[in-house]
Amino acid sequence: MNIVTTHRSPNFSDLVIPVEFVVVHYTACTFERTLEIFMDRGAEASSHLVIDRDGTVCELVDCLNGQAKRAWHAGRSRYEASRGSDRVLVEGFNDRSIGIELVNLNGNIFPFAEAQYASLFSILDVLKGLYPNLQSPDSVVGHEQIAGFRGKCDPGRLFEWERLYSVCYPDQGSPQRRPVCSEMAAERIRNLVGLLGVECAPVTGEIALPKHLPSKFFGLLNSLCEGAFNRE
Repeated sequence: MNIVTTHRSPNFSDLVIPVEFVVVHYTACTFERTLEIFMDRGAEASSHLVIDRDGTVCELVDCLNGQAKRAWHAGRSRYEASRGSDRVLVEGFNDRSIGIELVNLNGNIFPFAEAQYASLFSILDVLKGLYPNLQSPDSVVGHEQIAGFRGKCDPGRLFEWERLYSVCYPDQGSPQRRPVCSEMAAERIRNLVGLLGVECAPVTGEIALPKHLPSKFFGLLNSLCEGAFNRE
C-alpha cells in the first residue's frame, strides 16, 4: 500500500477529534480533480484520506499518526448508532469521524477497483489499531447512511459492504447498509451515461470518457441525483 503525504488540504479545523466512526464516500470525479477541490480553500471541503483507482492512498488531513484533525467531509449528518443493546442518535460527523474518499465517478453504476478495496481494508486495520472506538462493524458507515436524508448517495449501490465487514470485522456480523439510490434510478443513470458514450470495461471496471464530455459532468450529475433523492 502506497501512502502519499505530499498533498495537504487547508480545509480542516485544527482540533483533534474523538474518532468514533469512519465514513466512506465516492469522489464523483477523477483523482486529479479531487485533489484540486480539496486543496482549494474556497471549496471548504476535505476528507482525511483519498484512495485512487490504483490503490494509492493520499492523506490530506492528519489521522494516521493517531490524532485526527477535524476534516470537512460529512456536512449535516445523523445516524442511529449501536450502543450495546441500545440505539442512540448521533449527529455532527465532522466532529467524530474520519472521512475516506474512493475515486469513482458514480458508485451507483461503476464498480470500485480491487486495488481500492485492498487499500481500504488495510487502512481500516491501521485505524482500528489507532482508535479503540472503531472495533465495532457499526463504526464504519457510508455518507448515505448519515446524510441520505439530504440526498447523499455515496458510496453507492456497487460498494461491497458485506465484503468489507467479512474482511475487516470477521465473525462480527454485517450491519445493514441500504443504498439511497434505487435500482431503477441507477439504471436510468446508467442509460444516460451510455447514451453520452461513456464506456466501462466489464472485467477491470476502467472507465473511458468521450472527449466531448466536460470534466465536471459527473460532479454535476451527482448534484442532480442528490437533489432528486433529497427528502427534506
